[in-house]
Amino acid sequence: MDSRLEPIKAYLDRHLDNPPETLTMETRLDGIGVDSMALLELMMELEDKYDFRLPEDVSTPETVGQLVALVEQYRPSALNE
Repeated sequence: MDSRLEPIKAYLDRHLDNPPETLTMETRLDGIGVDSMALLELMMELEDKYDFRLPEDVSTPETVGQLVALVEQYRPSALNE
């Protein structure tokens, strides 16, 4: 698995009743049970973990890859540590 996906997979394992076994950049967040509240919590957890802040007007990611891209945009080394 791509190491950039590990923090997202760890979140899903802790918070979803039926977390996906595999996760790819193309995985749709709504397709794996991440609703708007869970997405907000996930984004806040990533902000805290990697010590950065997303702007309030940031676009809502629809896929895991879009979420990873947002994190990389605002904290370039965040998911590469």
